[in-house]
Amino acid sequence: MEKLVRDSLLQHMITNGFLSDTQHGFVRGRSCTIQLLQVIHTITELYDQGADIDMVYLDFSKAFDSVPHQRLLQKLEGYGVSGPVLGRIKSFLLCRQQQVVVAGFESSWADVLSGVPQGSVLGPVLFICYINNMPDLIKSLTYMYPDDAKLFNKVCVDSASLQSDLDTLCEWSMQWQLKFNTDKCTVMHFGSHNVQKQYTMLDHSGKVNFLEATVLEKDLGIWSDQV
Repeated sequence: MEKLVRDSLLQHMITNGFLSDTQHGFVRGRSCTIQLLQVIHTITELYDQGADIDMVYLDFSKAFDSVPHQRLLQKLEGYGVSGPVLGRIKSFLLCRQQQVVVAGFESSWADVLSGVPQGSVLGPVLFICYINNMPDLIKSLTYMYPDDAKLFNKVCVDSASLQSDLDTLCEWSMQWQLKFNTDKCTVMHFGSHNVQKQYTMLDHSGKVNFLEATVLEKDLGIWSDQV
């Protein structure tokens, strides 16, 4: 049943042009390998133009467990998902409860108000639908797979455009209650003339966090460095 709903949802998103081209997770014909090759090709082109590049690696905090159910359903309805498909998705998400058992002691049952079930067939597709509009809000080049996201751009002396995009993503994060783990978000500087600007992100408490500069980053199983 999950496969039927998943296939119907993906077909609707792709046929109507709703699914972001930057998303490479759980989409037929795309993969982490294709995404990595596209990123390398784009960076190489920018290098050939003599550009310096800053790349920000974003980290969501407990991404799959944090998706609010009602906001997710609101987004799906906005994409035109309705009828039996939406009904099945509601049945899949809502009215779930959880309990903790430790050494024979049981907690009381609690309603599950957020999260897409991990290990399920449908859950990951619901997640990529939830974050689908994120790249549309910014100008930087963005790639996702599915909750691993990175954005990069050519930089000049002030690098204002990339910082503006990070501010926009923080606002999006607060609006849709999907937190970035700003302590694990990093920036990598490319180019011999890169001024290595410091970038900041706001966490959900309003605290300003300076992104750590890195020279080596594991990206979808592949180690990338500045060279």
